[in-house]
Amino acid sequence: MAWYELLAATLGLVFGTYALAWSIPGAIMISVVSLGSFKHIIFIDKQLAKDLNKYYDNYGYMRPKHQMTWDIGSRFINYCIAYPFIRHREQTDSKKFKVFMWINALGMWGYVVLILSLILLKLTGYMP
Repeated sequence: MAWYELLAATLGLVFGTYALAWSIPGAIMISVVSLGSFKHIIFIDKQLAKDLNKYYDNYGYMRPKHQMTWDIGSRFINYCIAYPFIRHREQTDSKKFKVFMWINALGMWGYVVLILSLILLKLTGYMP
């Protein structure tokens, strides 16, 4: 076993274990944000959105196109994946928000790292 195979296997195991443990709480959090009150996604949008005018009109109301449950859920998932790179946009000092977003970001990235590790191990011939 080469060093890169060991690294890929270790990363896949660590991130895969976290992703698996995060799956149930993550599904609940995504459901609360997408199916619950708009106040959750409005706060997240105000903290992390690059262009608020895309989602809200001049009066501050969310555009009807972006009020659908699946749109809110996919927007939240996109924020979770991009959070390590866009966290500088935050305007709040809330530790609760930062912990919430880091937990979800690590859960999403856990699946990404797990899939990439499995692909690397498959390509190197370590996995049949």
